[in-house]
Amino acid sequence: MKITLKNDNYEVVLNTHGAEINSFRSVKDGTRYVFEGPDSVWKFHAPILFPHVGKILGGFMRYGGKEYSLVNNGMSRDLEHTLLESTPISATFELTQSAQTAEKFPWRFSLKTFYELRNDGLTFKTTVTNTDCTTMLFSLGSHTAFCCPRNTDPAGTTNSDYQYEFEKKEPLVQVLTDESGYLLPAGDGSAPQTRAYGEKNAGIVPINADGFGAGHFFTRITSDWVGLRNKKDGSLIKVNTKGYPYVMLWQNAGAPCFNCIEPWYGTADALNTNHEWSEKGDLISLEAGKSFTADQSITIERGR
Repeated sequence: MKITLKNDNYEVVLNTHGAEINSFRSVKDGTRYVFEGPDSVWKFHAPILFPHVGKILGGFMRYGGKEYSLVNNGMSRDLEHTLLESTPISATFELTQSAQTAEKFPWRFSLKTFYELRNDGLTFKTTVTNTDCTTMLFSLGSHTAFCCPRNTDPAGTTNSDYQYEFEKKEPLVQVLTDESGYLLPAGDGSAPQTRAYGEKNAGIVPINADGFGAGHFFTRITSDWVGLRNKKDGSLIKVNTKGYPYVMLWQNAGAPCFNCIEPWYGTADALNTNHEWSEKGDLISLEAGKSFTADQSITIERGR
């Protein structure tokens, strides 16, 4: 089921399947901010990543002596969420445990997603509550794909007229991954490994048709947001990254259609994983009855 939010500036279409943004457009000029398809390029738009983020080696993990079948970036994006409440400018969705989730994740939980249109963008928050009786281990993130170039760009604009910007223009630290996106372990088996990204201008990541492979993955971020800047008109789309330990940047394969800004609490598996969930790095540990909220809100600064 699709839900439409609308104010004087923006219209957003949400879907109970995955509690996902399907469309984010300007009311005034028709600009499409979030990728809308086709599925042949990518079947998602802005998936919520839960209960883990990134690649899972071999598609399984073990916990408490039991093996669980996993999909990359978590099951949330593939499941139907319940619409709890909605207004003309807001909506709240919830996913809870079921027989289907029990095959992929051992804990009882509530995942609530809240959206609210603002005059300058969209509040977008996810809250995980541990409704089980033991401490829960999980990761959480988002994967919003922004149109690049956008449909209202000046004639001749390409994705190379855009760049990623980190708010504080900080020198970037990259997490080392293989070409498939798994963490590369160090000689002593530890992961993640990091190195200086080596960008020409601190905190600026150029975009071109070559793309980013399985993604460029960053850590030790102090910027409160990461944005996608149109260099021709100065417009900027910002995603909140305050407090996040990791940010993934990714571009679709083939002819460029979109670029993603993905704040993550967690990482993909390392190539040397033993598949034991309790030993996977960078998981959030959440006590029974407690909640954890991630804010990946989107702010739009219009250009000239």
